[in-house]
Amino acid sequence: MTRRVILTQQVLAGIPALVAQGLRKAEIAKRLGCKEDTLQVRCSTAGISLRGRKLRVDNPLKLSYQAAVALKARAAFVGCSEMELASDLLEVIARDNLYDAVLDFTVPMQAAE
Repeated sequence: MTRRVILTQQVLAGIPALVAQGLRKAEIAKRLGCKEDTLQVRCSTAGISLRGRKLRVDNPLKLSYQAAVALKARAAFVGCSEMELASDLLEVIARDNLYDAVLDFTVPMQAAE
């Protein structure tokens, strides 16, 4: 009995796009139906980085006590850390330009010139 090859050249070629979308190694492996270790080894062999580019922010976020407690509770509910949840939220807001919707801001229209 032969094993089915999951990480074909075509599948490997699509991995950088998944990384660019912000998916982590565990999420990519689950989506592709393989183990994280297998994914790591095959990507390393193929010269594919599983690390996404992260912008380093020197100033930590300052949250109210209520917000910190709610964030901690939600992160525990979904099974991740508070930092992972906050990062995921900010990624989606930035990617989908949801600033106004989340903050309920209305941007004044510019006067016609």
